[in-house]
Amino acid sequence: MAWKICKFAGQKFDCSMAEILQKDEIVVRDIIDTARTLFKKSGFKKTTMGDIARGLGKAKSSLYYYYPSKEDIFEAVLHAEMDELLNQIHQAIGQASTSKEKLIAYCRCRLNKLSQLYNLSDALKSEIAELHCVMTDLKSRFDTTHVELVKSILEEGVRNGEFKKLNVHNIELVAYLMVSSFRGLAMPLMLSGDQSPRLDLQIDSIVDIMVEGIGR
Repeated sequence: MAWKICKFAGQKFDCSMAEILQKDEIVVRDIIDTARTLFKKSGFKKTTMGDIARGLGKAKSSLYYYYPSKEDIFEAVLHAEMDELLNQIHQAIGQASTSKEKLIAYCRCRLNKLSQLYNLSDALKSEIAELHCVMTDLKSRFDTTHVELVKSILEEGVRNGEFKKLNVHNIELVAYLMVSSFRGLAMPLMLSGDQSPRLDLQIDSIVDIMVEGIGR
């Protein structure tokens, strides 16, 4: 096992590498949580590395040990958001007993996430288009993961007779269209200001429209 000598109050302590890595993970999580709060409140441009450091109660120089720039922190925040959504979806799907219920659970999680876009600050909403280049690669990976997840649910539903018989191409097409529909809603929702269609109150109707078309 690798060991490192840690100094504290003039004394030396042996710290296992595992403990050091665990502390780093905690710091990274704190940085992401603090930055996420500040980005949502003040926007990307107005939030500085100094603001994030002050929110953590740390020196700004300490942030650069973990992230070279504010853009890297923003990307880490997006990663965390995407991972959290995927975890929520897997938990919801795990509680569903049929393929249709799994698809409904997926749609409901995505729509619930979309309904939260209204909580973003006006500053961050206005910057979304400018941050497109930072988000493009993440979106691509995000979409690929979700298309594969929806495909697996559709394939299961076809096998057990819940859904209409679809060939491989059609299953992939339906999965892609379903995932893309949520992505297509995101930008208008973020930029719609106070004109919220209250998706949280219309989830059941929207899910029925998306799911019933492939049911038997």
